[in-house]
Amino acid sequence: MSTAELKQIVERLALSQQETDRQMKETDRQMKETERYMQETARQMQETDQKIKALSGLFTSQWGKLVEALMRPGTVKLFQARGVVVSQMTGRRTGIDHAGREIEVDMTLVNSGTIVVVEVKTTCKVEDITWHLDKLQRFKQAFSEYSTWDVQGGLAALTFEEESDRHAFRNGLWVLKCQDGITSIANGENFQAQVF
Repeated sequence: MSTAELKQIVERLALSQQETDRQMKETDRQMKETERYMQETARQMQETDQKIKALSGLFTSQWGKLVEALMRPGTVKLFQARGVVVSQMTGRRTGIDHAGREIEVDMTLVNSGTIVVVEVKTTCKVEDITWHLDKLQRFKQAFSEYSTWDVQGGLAALTFEEESDRHAFRNGLWVLKCQDGITSIANGENFQAQVF
């Protein structure tokens, strides 16, 4: 191999190395651009997720208020027909128990010496009943004005899943169902509510 041929090979290798360096710099630039794009996309996705959660909370809150409004009319008459003379019905209210935990009550039906605490759900599941039973155990702590009263519980829902209505019956809770826009008490005529 001659010196001229060797020189040509070295020059081609140098050009090839320069092209490789240029391509590596371009690849590095593209990777950095892709990383910036991915970070921006992740940030936008987080913002979108936060907006969806906020809208979901608003929707759930408003939907819950709608279900409460559907259940409210006629409820007093239903309980009076079952011998629970209701003198007052209240909407949503909150209290704090001895452990500092907040208790939110969707609806209460009051007569002299007895209060029925009703949890309103769009769809009721067994876990909702367990949660409500715990709340009923702590109710007198959060609402001391009823500390000497009999507290009964109730669940009102558009839909009962997992046979949650039966679970509620077995635990001595009133069950209110709304079908075709009409609320009714699903408990049998001889039902005796659990007193908490």
